[in-house]
Amino acid sequence: MSGVHDAPAPALRVSVFWQDEQGRGWLRELSLPAGATAGDAVLASGLQPMLGSARWQGPEPELRLAVFGRLCDPAGMLRDGDRVDITRALRVDPKQARRLRAQAAARSRPAARASGRGRA
Repeated sequence: MSGVHDAPAPALRVSVFWQDEQGRGWLRELSLPAGATAGDAVLASGLQPMLGSARWQGPEPELRLAVFGRLCDPAGMLRDGDRVDITRALRVDPKQARRLRAQAAARSRPAARASGRGRA
């Protein structure tokens, strides 16, 4: 015997968040072994049934994983305190969404422009 004691790997405290189409959210707090991945956290969270048929693994998944808002691979290693978000693909590019809102706002103000009112 070498006299060296094998210490257990420190646990990671992480959370996993999912929000469904109706806006209901679920947050699971987990303790996982060191070396756990984002995919491990999703599997351990018990949220799989709530995801329905949407896939987050494999080629062309409908759902993506993010750690604190930054996309990550399911094989991405986690650090203590990380929060894994299960996210849907964006329906509209954020830049395009801003353009559409600005155009809609401009269309709703034509009377102010025509009458010379508005910006001074």
